Amino acid sequence: MNLFGKVQEFLDPTPIEDKYTELLRRVHEEILKPLGFKKDGQNFRQIAPDGLGKIVNFRKDKWNQKDRRLGFLIYTGVYFEPEPAIKNRKFKEYDCQIRSTGDNPTPTDIYGKKGEEFSYNKQFWYIFKRTDMEAMYQDLKQSMQDVLNWFGHFESRQSTIDMILDGTVQQYSYTIVMHYGTAKMLAEMGYQAQVYEQIKDTRTTNSQAWAVIRLAEDLEKELGL
Repeated sequence: MNLFGKVQEFLDPTPIEDKYTELLRRVHEEILKPLGFKKDGQNFRQIAPDGLGKIVNFRKDKWNQKDRRLGFLIYTGVYFEPEPAIKNRKFKEYDCQIRSTGDNPTPTDIYGKKGEEFSYNKQFWYIFKRTDMEAMYQDLKQSMQDVLNWFGHFESRQSTIDMILDGTVQQYSYTIVMHYGTAKMLAEMGYQAQVYEQIKDTRTTNSQAWAVIRLAEDLEKELGL
């Protein structure tokens, strides 16, 4: 932005919602679209030919204040279905078997008004009236690179399934990967023995996970153990 543009923006700031919309447009056009991600509102999905889906989800803070601030978080996920051809091509981040976040590398007050953001969750990104959007975008590029590096751990649908079955994938997810839905799906896909090995001690490690405990008991009988 040239000097005139900076002066004009200072005197008559672009509406915060428009700043956010433009930020997402740049993220898509300059970072994600070249990698095959398709934009759907605040969701960006990439579906590989082998049936491995990846998603970047921008989610607004429910406590946003119109014309004052707009906060958002970045969530990421890796998704697959029992069959290689994904039927739910509009899958959400919360549908994913593996989930993580894209963090803000810079303290919020770099972008906003001093003293206004001290009580905010630093994991959030915040846009204020006079936020330096170019500075925010540069930090967002850094965060997106971290996201892409995270996606890099999941090279294919089968390798991702293998990582779930041997337990190594949990280090990459902030939610429990081998929950009932995933365990049941993988067992029905023919991985009964591997699933059983992952969940057989659930009664001890998580005594409240009744559905998983029951599934482990059923698999133990099915496998004749």
